[in-house]
Amino acid sequence: MQSNPTSLADRKVALNEYYENIVAEMKSASCWSSPRTRMQVLATARNMFRWLASSGHATLSGLGLDDVRAYYMHRVQAVTYPKSARYTMKLAFGYLRVTGRIGVDPTPVFAIQTPRRKKLLPALEPDEVARVLDAIDRSTPVGKRDYAFVLTGAATGLRVADIAGLRLKDVDWRNGAIGIVQRKTGMPMTVPLLEGVGEAISDYILHGRGDSACERIFLSHGNGNAEVSSSAMSGMFNRRCRDAGVPRSSRDGRSFHALRRSVGKRLCKAGIPVTTIAQVLGHGDVLSAQSYINLDAESLKCCALGLEHVGTGGALWK
Repeated sequence: MQSNPTSLADRKVALNEYYENIVAEMKSASCWSSPRTRMQVLATARNMFRWLASSGHATLSGLGLDDVRAYYMHRVQAVTYPKSARYTMKLAFGYLRVTGRIGVDPTPVFAIQTPRRKKLLPALEPDEVARVLDAIDRSTPVGKRDYAFVLTGAATGLRVADIAGLRLKDVDWRNGAIGIVQRKTGMPMTVPLLEGVGEAISDYILHGRGDSACERIFLSHGNGNAEVSSSAMSGMFNRRCRDAGVPRSSRDGRSFHALRRSVGKRLCKAGIPVTTIAQVLGHGDVLSAQSYINLDAESLKCCALGLEHVGTGGALWK
């Protein structure tokens, strides 16, 4: 079975002496535009050489255009950013051709356009959100902050950066609303201040936040009560999930942003039009909100076509 060169295990597999010498030569070459480019090309070359070795090519002797195409198609379908992978592969194969390591021109291969895979990222289930909230000790200032922060995300779908950037004046207590300018899009939006969210935020402001001249609502209590960063609160959410026994793994999509997807999924299941969901979540393009439809698997099943018209000899539609 052919190995997957993108796995952590394969990254630890040593190259043979032939390929190691080529990598060393590429590392010392002066043709790269920047140290970063050199690093990226070397990483690409190592992945490529491992794949070639696993495919029976102990050397580059006899490497043909079909081999280049096979690796190219394999690689661009295995990475998150195929356009970037294509660029570094062009540089790596171009170097091999210029230095006489291969005798074929790989340029036509890289003209093949491959669609970018779009991974469907998950939403947290209501019981998982409840477990995270229930596991937070609200008797401490940090606990009050974290509870209010997570609950705001779970109820409104606001992005972590927008919640971290909330100012005291952004909350309209009289009319029960939160008004912000989104950091990602620059577009203004207003979300309702639900009763539970308002209570949690006020509890933190009155009994946990303490006296501070900072205009932000949520503060970093371990840093002189300065404003808290979105990255710090993303890390906080990961820790709270772990404490609550909610499974998490690297790049599984179950980050703080999964709360936003949970709100979108909940609205979709309630029959709210996608155009309205886009407005509620502050999307600049309605197409951005259509991914929430894909998260509603039960409703999608109702849209599936039956098989009663499929003939026994194949898909013979009447």
